[in-house]
Amino acid sequence: MLNAAVSGSFHRHMDAITSAVHELAALNVRVLSPADPRIVAYQGEFLFVASDPIRSVRLVQDRHLESIKAANFLWLVCPDGYVGQSAAMEIGYAAAVGVPIFAAQLPTDLTLRQYVKLAPSLKVAVNMARILPSPRNPEGILINPRASVAEAHEILDYLSAALTCKATADDPAYAVHRSVAALRDKLTLPAYMQ
Repeated sequence: MLNAAVSGSFHRHMDAITSAVHELAALNVRVLSPADPRIVAYQGEFLFVASDPIRSVRLVQDRHLESIKAANFLWLVCPDGYVGQSAAMEIGYAAAVGVPIFAAQLPTDLTLRQYVKLAPSLKVAVNMARILPSPRNPEGILINPRASVAEAHEILDYLSAALTCKATADDPAYAVHRSVAALRDKLTLPAYMQ
């Protein structure tokens, strides 16, 4: 299954953004952000949507950028060519991390349009994304906090088991195990005992 992120001006193009999110879902594409584009709150000019679990401008924007990085492509909604400052930053970020950017209408800004591929429809963009090689970055803690925490617990359990097992002198990892165990002991001893 492909993953996508959607960018555009929430103030000018929210209906088109909402339509794009629903159409992507109908095309069997998982929209990482905004997964649920219903406006539920605002802070100044910044609009929060239902899929924003935390009402922090910085965390919401960081989550959206992380979603772009984990997506197979970014769909840019700019039916009149207008791209706001946040969406312009998101285009730059997608370009920097190698995520293809598609739009049915190119931005009016000459620089931004150099990074956007014209796709007459979302269906065409999805088909293009399927054949384009795009690096798939793992979803981070801001996209899926529960899965990320569960994965971190599994890694910590593995490390705990590895660091607390008894190694023998003929084990190639013995020296590493001994060094890590010594470091662990040093870090856990009270300062007056070191």
